[in-house]
Amino acid sequence: MEITFNNLTLIDNRSSSIEKKYLENINLDIHKGEIVGFLGDNLDVIGKLLLLIKRPNKGEIIIDNVSIKRNSHIDNINALRKKTGFVYTSIKNKFLENSVKKEISTTMKNYNYKVSNVTKHVSDSLRIVGLDDSFIDRDPNKLSSIEQKRVLLACVLSYNPETIILDSFFDGMVFKDIENFKKLFIKLKNKFGKTIIVLENNPSYLFNLVDKVFVINNGLLVLKGEKDIFYNDKLYKYVNIAPIVEFTKCVQAMDHNILEYTDIKELIKEIYRHVG
Repeated sequence: MEITFNNLTLIDNRSSSIEKKYLENINLDIHKGEIVGFLGDNLDVIGKLLLLIKRPNKGEIIIDNVSIKRNSHIDNINALRKKTGFVYTSIKNKFLENSVKKEISTTMKNYNYKVSNVTKHVSDSLRIVGLDDSFIDRDPNKLSSIEQKRVLLACVLSYNPETIILDSFFDGMVFKDIENFKKLFIKLKNKFGKTIIVLENNPSYLFNLVDKVFVINNGLLVLKGEKDIFYNDKLYKYVNIAPIVEFTKCVQAMDHNILEYTDIKELIKEIYRHVG
């Protein structure tokens, strides 16, 4: 799915005491099959724009050649929404059903996604995210936080959207879970051509995952770049420096020949080779 922001501005309650500026004059492109990271605060609004829950004040979003402006008419809004899956993990009441199977089945029904064998499709969706059939009849509201995130992702994958949006998805995870999910998202990109948009305020979660990064600060696009952006000092004017970058810079300052790595395992191998 191709996505373009053209001079897009979104400001709530403009010219009032409670004005909230989310985005201002944003221009960017997201191409099919990319994994893109956004760094900043209040980024969930990007998901709401792509799902047409919110409209820009001015400018436009173009989704697969469909222009979405403040007052534009969309012929088949549900078909457009079906292209995007929003894994929104920060809401308190995440699930409406009392079993994982019902939750996933309801999601499929809401998006008019039909299969010949619902039980098998639910099982397959769970397996992709690392859950077995023992979870099918469990109450999703009683699962652990990491299990709930897996179910939320399974719900989105169940109707096969072209684009997946992850909002603060990695928060609260241990390193092993983060790395396993990164491998999954890279597989979804490489094998199935999914476009994945990661909304975060922690650059560490984007390492070893994204193809490019957009940094939003006070509603403005202040920085953009590819994987080498993590070693750009300008990035850390807006976010906390990632520990792996801080460590690498420290070692390099001591004249050790450590290259710029974003993969922790490869960095460890390089340390063993060069630091004695």
